[in-house]
Amino acid sequence: MFEGHDTTTIAITFTLMLLAKHPDIQEKVYQEVTEIIGKDLNAPTTYRNLQDMKYLELVIKESLRLYPPVPIIGRKFTEKTEIDGKVVPEDSNFNVGIILMHRDPTQFEDPERFDPERFSPERTTELSSPYAYIPFSAGPPKLYRSESLVNS
Repeated sequence: MFEGHDTTTIAITFTLMLLAKHPDIQEKVYQEVTEIIGKDLNAPTTYRNLQDMKYLELVIKESLRLYPPVPIIGRKFTEKTEIDGKVVPEDSNFNVGIILMHRDPTQFEDPERFDPERFSPERTTELSSPYAYIPFSAGPPKLYRSESLVNS
């Protein structure tokens, strides 16, 4: 019942912090939101409305890149593996530093800068690996687009 609430809270908090620190980007988000749902604070927000907020999606992705809700994950080798000439025994534990991967200058130009446009369709082809961006540990993020999040 509570799955994902902590990661959702963390993601929202860091996104709001970044918007507060970047009023120009905050204004773009505000313009997009008011264009789609208007200025009525009581207007219902639908899943379809969220799908139409393309710039907000870029902002969320960039926030998740800089501040992934799960910055480090633990894994275990299921078989003996060789990495750079060194043998790693089966059942060895290891950590994956997602936060470090997301700030890798070989994957992201100026990685410390908050730049939502880096996730625009024109620029996402710049990523050399599908695993350069994994805020939820593997594959593309879907949590913030789920209908349950909208309704919670």
